[in-house]
Amino acid sequence: MTLQREAVTIKNQGPMRTAVHFKRPPVFEVACGVLFSTQNPVLTAHIGAYWQRVRSNFPRVEDAAPLASVVEQQGFGAIPVFEFANVPPLRRAWFFSADGRNLIQLQQDRFLFNWKRASDSDPYPSYPVVIEQFDKYLADFMDFCGEVGIGELSFRQFELAYVNHISAANGLEAEGIDRLLIDHVRSNSNERFLPEPEGVNWASAYPLPDGFGRLHIAAQTAVNLPTQDRVVRLDLTARGISPDTSAEGRKRWFDVAHEWITHGFADATSPTLHSDAYWQRTS
Repeated sequence: MTLQREAVTIKNQGPMRTAVHFKRPPVFEVACGVLFSTQNPVLTAHIGAYWQRVRSNFPRVEDAAPLASVVEQQGFGAIPVFEFANVPPLRRAWFFSADGRNLIQLQQDRFLFNWKRASDSDPYPSYPVVIEQFDKYLADFMDFCGEVGIGELSFRQFELAYVNHISAANGLEAEGIDRLLIDHVRSNSNERFLPEPEGVNWASAYPLPDGFGRLHIAAQTAVNLPTQDRVVRLDLTARGISPDTSAEGRKRWFDVAHEWITHGFADATSPTLHSDAYWQRTS
């Protein structure tokens, strides 16, 4: 994971800190997205027409259940949002690149761009590469909405999520579930009755600066279905919005969100796994 140092100052937080970088981070997937509303509804025909627009780069399509709208509210946490409309909710469309590494997700009120690891040896391309692709396809989708009469997008929330899979291959056995996350370390100061847990489900939330929203860190045990190996899935998700929703304002929000995700990842995980034997932290 890499964050380019930006010459910006966050209120009450000081200048953005030096980037955190790992040569071999356990990141499995990255998602950049926006929650929006429009003058006119996004219809099934619009989603089909948009796929034709991007089909040369995203030739495979699947349907998925729509994502629920969860909006960060200051002082109240994340609140589900329910809306009543004159048209039924559409399914979420997945548009996959030929190699399966990139994905556009589109539904009536959400646009997301994902990078996903295609194999264990597939390198993470870095945040600047992923965010550039997201900006490119979001701008094109905004142009499309204007061309077909949907109207301008009114942004309601931004989201940046990193999904990490920590397995025996990249350090899980070295630290075990008991010591992997340093904010959730099992105490062995007294003789224990309970053994090491078979499964965990931990969650924490932290306020982003300038009222930008929250960073959510969640960890749970899971099984990698192709290999049947046990993994710890560690999700770091920033959700919120900035007062400035222009292209420049969006860039600043995502850069701040990325800084908090990368530093949060470094803070939350065991330094043992930052070593050259595992994730190879360089800064």
